[in-house]
Amino acid sequence: MREIRRDDDGALLGYLRPVGDAWQPLTVFGYPLGEPRPDEEAAEEVHRSGLSVLGEPWLFLQEGRWHRCVILEADEREVRVRPTGHDYPHDVYALTLERPGPDTFRPE
Repeated sequence: MREIRRDDDGALLGYLRPVGDAWQPLTVFGYPLGEPRPDEEAAEEVHRSGLSVLGEPWLFLQEGRWHRCVILEADEREVRVRPTGHDYPHDVYALTLERPGPDTFRPE
């Protein structure tokens, strides 16, 4: 995988993963930001939405149900989220999801 960083301060925006002759844009925790595409287009997608998508509402799967949440922190290994839905059955401020993927974690 190849890191994509912001030019002015070096902040990590996400990654590009090689897929055949194309590159798939990914978030900082490896979630796909779209389909594989040419190198420059994939890098532009990471620059455009790599960080902004972290501020949007997400859903995580637990005990067979999807729950609304916001991302508190994210890195390549894990994502800390705060459940925000009133239907979440547990009294917790935050949960840590290890290497969440599309089957267990997705944008709302």
